[in-house]
Amino acid sequence: MKNINVYARCLTLLLAALMLSGMLAVAEPAAETAAGENPSYDIIYSSNNPIPEIAERVRPAIVQLNTKQESWDPETRVAKVEEVGGGSACYIRRIEGDVPGGYMLTNYHVVKDADAYTALWLDGTQTDLELVGYDDGSDIAVLKFSGEAPGDAQPIPMGDSDALRIGELAIIIGNPGTMDEVFFGSVTAGIISGLEREGVNADNFSHSITTIQTDAPINGGNSGGALLNAKGELVGIPTLKYMTIYEGMTFCIPISVVKGFIDQIIDNGSVVRPRMGVTVTSIDGPEEAMRRFPPCGAQVYSVEPGTPADKAGLMEKDVITMANGARIKSSQDMVAAVDRCGEGQPMELTIYRYKYDADGNVKGGYEELHVTLQLQIID
Repeated sequence: MKNINVYARCLTLLLAALMLSGMLAVAEPAAETAAGENPSYDIIYSSNNPIPEIAERVRPAIVQLNTKQESWDPETRVAKVEEVGGGSACYIRRIEGDVPGGYMLTNYHVVKDADAYTALWLDGTQTDLELVGYDDGSDIAVLKFSGEAPGDAQPIPMGDSDALRIGELAIIIGNPGTMDEVFFGSVTAGIISGLEREGVNADNFSHSITTIQTDAPINGGNSGGALLNAKGELVGIPTLKYMTIYEGMTFCIPISVVKGFIDQIIDNGSVVRPRMGVTVTSIDGPEEAMRRFPPCGAQVYSVEPGTPADKAGLMEKDVITMANGARIKSSQDMVAAVDRCGEGQPMELTIYRYKYDADGNVKGGYEELHVTLQLQIID
């Protein structure tokens, strides 16, 4: 029994020595990395963490956007202007020329139905804003301020959201909270969890928009803030999160999707999209066309005279199943295909045309048609 105890003690001492030597061996590379001698990776928890520098540079360009609404009581004949909501906004561009001022980007749902807008900057300066225009299709709005940006705030450089990769660093800066309690300039971080997420919508997109998914936390008030990459470039706009059985699922509008819309709003006050000239509805059916059963797709409900669709020969009840090589299974797919195709660019369609009786029932048989048209600005 004594020999066993002695053996056990020796084994314990040996294990302790091994653990200590192991810890020292692990600590040495960490000390080298901390000293900047041999950094082998660049992550949030390393000495090369880019977030503090990015936060220091970008936080002054993220404002708390407060919205106000005018009201008038006919009985008391009293007019009021009351604060009704808010969110975040990003300083993205200076006004061209010698006139000092700049442009702010935010979500349309943040400014919707408001009559007046103010920006509260990081240094406490308050600035009145003017709504330049918006696009409810992509849930963005642009506002303008006059004068120099306070607190050394600089426009946030725009990045390329198309170049994002799943797993890379994601940084979100915004102002979560309500009018009574706002956590100003909050910085959260995570990774890019998913790209081109379809069907993520809280009734804030009237057009088909694919979103960026990240696990960087956001809350009410973050809408209109900034999603940044590891270079501190604006790559997305936080717009919504799932608040059901899911946790850590935040969705942002890709900046590459709306760059052109931003330019249109600044130049013209609105966004005008090219169109085919048809109204379509989703039709359920088999994957492939059958003699008496049209395939699933976008069925033409009406065709506007003189439009590209009319000139290409599209007719009511035609079923569109392909657009520029993409499978079309619903009206939403068709809208997304049109949004991806610019003015004057060709759109190649695959169409199935069935024969119908007087009651609207399929008689049997179909034609498979391939047509090409060019989208145009119709109105």
